[in-house]
Amino acid sequence: MITHSTRSRRWPIPLTLVATTLFAALTLVGRRPSSEGIDSLATAFDDSTMAATLTAEQKLVDFQVSADETEEAVNSQIGTAGAQAGSLSLPASSEVLPAPLEHVRQSVADGVGEASTRFGGEVGKAGRFASSRVTESLLGLAQAGGLGDLKPGGLSVEWEELAISGVGGARLKAVVAYPKAGAAEATRRFPVVVLCNSWVMNWWEYAVKQQEWAAAGYVVLMYVARGWWESEGEVTAAGPLEVDDARRVLDTVETRASDWHADPSRIATAGVSYGGGLAVLTAAADSRVTAAVSLSGWGNINRALAGQGAPNLFWYEVLKLSGSPWVGMGRLSKSVSPHFRAILAGNRSEEVVGWCRTRSPEAHLQDLCGGGRATPVLLSNNAEDRLFAPDAALLYRQALHGAGCRVETMIHEGIHAMAELPGMLGFSDAVATSSPLWSRVLAFLDANLKPGAAPPPPPPPALSFQLRQPEASVFKNYVPVYLDFDSWPSPRVQPSSYRLRGDALAPPQARDVAAPSPPPKAEECTRRLAYGPDTGFSGGVPLLSPFVSAAAGVQIKSYRRAINSSSAALFVAPPQAAPLRVCGIPNATFHASSSMDRFQLAARVFSMAPNGELELLSFGARDVWHRGPDPPCLRPDGITDERGTPRGLVGPPRRYLRPDDVRDNWDVPAGGAGEVVVRMAALCTDVPAGNAVALGLSLHDPTRAAANSDVALRVDVGCCGASALWLPVVGASGGAAL
Repeated sequence: MITHSTRSRRWPIPLTLVATTLFAALTLVGRRPSSEGIDSLATAFDDSTMAATLTAEQKLVDFQVSADETEEAVNSQIGTAGAQAGSLSLPASSEVLPAPLEHVRQSVADGVGEASTRFGGEVGKAGRFASSRVTESLLGLAQAGGLGDLKPGGLSVEWEELAISGVGGARLKAVVAYPKAGAAEATRRFPVVVLCNSWVMNWWEYAVKQQEWAAAGYVVLMYVARGWWESEGEVTAAGPLEVDDARRVLDTVETRASDWHADPSRIATAGVSYGGGLAVLTAAADSRVTAAVSLSGWGNINRALAGQGAPNLFWYEVLKLSGSPWVGMGRLSKSVSPHFRAILAGNRSEEVVGWCRTRSPEAHLQDLCGGGRATPVLLSNNAEDRLFAPDAALLYRQALHGAGCRVETMIHEGIHAMAELPGMLGFSDAVATSSPLWSRVLAFLDANLKPGAAPPPPPPPALSFQLRQPEASVFKNYVPVYLDFDSWPSPRVQPSSYRLRGDALAPPQARDVAAPSPPPKAEECTRRLAYGPDTGFSGGVPLLSPFVSAAAGVQIKSYRRAINSSSAALFVAPPQAAPLRVCGIPNATFHASSSMDRFQLAARVFSMAPNGELELLSFGARDVWHRGPDPPCLRPDGITDERGTPRGLVGPPRRYLRPDDVRDNWDVPAGGAGEVVVRMAALCTDVPAGNAVALGLSLHDPTRAAANSDVALRVDVGCCGASALWLPVVGASGGAAL
C-alpha cells in the first residue's frame, strides 16, 4: 500500500518570525547565564526587575571542567555536593497563562532571583530557575495561539527544573513538563516519557514536544546526559556510565511520581541521535522501560563508525571536534578518542570490539527482547544519513525483530535528524521534509502506554519508506509519498541481479532472480583497477550535498565522459523500457583478486540519462584489512563486554555480528581470488523510463578511510558473469506500477 502524508503547509512570514523568536528565547535561557545575556534579557523589563536579575546573577556558581582534567578529578571536585544530590522539589506556578506578558516578566525576576546555582537551585532546596518559568509562559502562549504543532486545548501544563544525581555524584540537568492537577486530574496517573539530548544539544531540544505531549496527558522528563552543557562529568559516548545515569533518572521518576501525578509502571524512553541510542540501551538495561523510541539512532556503533571495515572519516572528525571541551558544548572523555582512532586505523582487537559492543543495542537483544519482554521499539532513520545509515537501520530492525521485539520502522528522505527537526521546532508540516513522523511517534506512545484509552488503531506497517521524489523541495509544496510494507523483508520486493559482462550490466532474467553467483571460469575476463583518488565520480560535499539533495531536489551528479578509466570503471545496463522502482538495500558482489592484502572497493549505483549524466542513487565502501577468517573477537561467540560480563551465559547467544552482515576480513589465501560483497545505503526511488541503471567501481571513497592508499595497488574484478549488482526491485504486484 502506498500512503501519502498531508500536504505541506506554507506558514506565513509573521508566524515564522514568531517561531524563530521562540527558539531564540529557548536557546538563550538554555545557556549558562552570563552578565551580557542577563543584561540583554533584563532590558525588556523595568529597573527593579533588572536589579533583581543582576543581583541573582552574582550568586550563580559556575562549574567548569578543563580539558586536561580526568574523570577522577571531576568526581573528586563534585563528590561532596554529589553525595547530597537528588531531585529538587520545586513549587508550581499558579496558572499556565495568567496575563501572559506580565507572567513572563515576573518569571524572570522571581525565577532568576531564587536560583543559587547554575541550575535547579541548591541541592535539596526548592527553587524555580528562569528557564523553566520563561519556557512555561512562552510555550503556553504558543499553545493558546495554536502555533505549529501546539493545538489549543488539552491539559494545562506545569514545568519544573531539577538536578538528578548520576554516577559518582555528577549532577545532571533535567526539565520536566507534566499535566497540572486540577480537580478532575487529582487522582489520575499519567504515563511517562523520558527524553535524552542529542550529541551537543541542550535541554531546550525537546521543549516544544514536552509541551505538546504533556498537554496530551504525559509526564515528559528531559535530561541532559553527563558531560554536555551544565550536566557534570565527562562524555564516554553512551557507555556504562551514561546507561547507569539513565537508570538513576528512572529512580527519580519513581521518587517524584506523586508530585508529578506519574505512573512509573508506564515509562517509555525516547530521543534523537545520541538520545535515541541511549533510549534503547536504557530500555535493555532496565525492565521498568516498557517501550523505546530511537530517532536517527544506531543499533551497532561499529557499523556506524566503520561499517564494512571502512572508517567513517567525516563523521569521526565531526564527533571528535564537537565534543571537544574547547568548543564549549561538551567534555569528551580522554578515553573516547583513542578508541575512535583505533577504529579509524582498522584495529579490531578484543578491547576495541568490546568497547563498541557495550555501546551497541544489538549486543543487548536478549535483555531487550528476550525473557518474555518483547519490548516495543519505534525506529526512524533518514535515507541520506551517512552516520547512522538507512541500510544499518534496516539491519537493526531485523536484529530486533528476530530477537522477539515488536518493531515499527520508518525511513525518510533527508540527512541526519533532518526529518525530526521540523517537528522538534513545532512545525511538522511546514517544510518539504515534513512527514508523519511525530504523529506516528505519539500514536506509538498512545498504543503502548495508554492501552484501552481509545479504540485500537489498525496495526502499523512493519516498514514505511519514503519515496525519493524529483519535485521534493523546501521551496514548493509537494505530497511526500511513503511505501508501506506489512512485513520486512517483503515478498513484494525481489532481489534482481545485473551481471557484469565486459563494460555492461546484463539485465535481470527471470531465472536469475536470487540465483547464487556461478563459479568463476579459468578464461573469465577481468577489469583491472589502479588505486587513485581521481576517479571522476562525484560524492558531493559531505553533509552539504546530501542536505541540498533532500531539501532542494538537487541531486549529486557525475558524467560518463569524466570517468577516469584507469582508477574507475562504469558498467551500464540497457535503458529502461518502463520505470523501475527500487526499495531496500542494494549490494554488489565482486569476484576479485588483489595485488596486496589490504584494499578498498567503493561501489556506486547511478541512474544514467541518455546524455551520460549520472545521478547518484546509492553508494557504499568495503575495506579489506586482513586475509583469513575473522578473529574470535568478531565472531558471535566469546568475548566479554566493557563491564566484564561474559556474553551468552544466560539464554541464547547475544549475536553482535549478524550472519548477513559484512565482516572485516577476507577469507581468501594470499594470491588467490574470491568474493567481495559491498553493501550500499538503502534507498527507495524510481529509475525513469529511458534512463539506464549503472554501477561505478573504484578503489577510493573520499568519505571513508582506505585500508590501502598505495599507488602500486591493483585489483582485478571479474566481469564475465561472476560479479553482479543486486537491486531490490518492487514488483508490479507490490505497487510498483507508476
